[in-house]
Amino acid sequence: MISTVNKIAKRVVRRCAVCGKDAKIILYVGGKYRGGHYFGKIPLHTKKAWREVERAGTHKVKMGKSLWEVLNKNPKPYKHIEYWECPKCYWKK
Repeated sequence: MISTVNKIAKRVVRRCAVCGKDAKIILYVGGKYRGGHYFGKIPLHTKKAWREVERAGTHKVKMGKSLWEVLNKNPKPYKHIEYWECPKCYWKK
């Protein structure tokens, strides 16, 4: 018989990116979580890194009927932050 009970790995508190309130997140073994909505990590760049990217320029790429300007070089991030939203802000949209 297979147990369907999730085992708690740890509990963490993350700040909501929209309202700034703390969201209490329960992390389970196996990568599942509840108590918030996770959207990934966001890279943070310095102004110096952006100036280097602007000097490298852009090129045009056609996707379907749209024409996009794409950077020739990606800025080097100095840090990544997690983007979390509390359930109240997520479902308000």
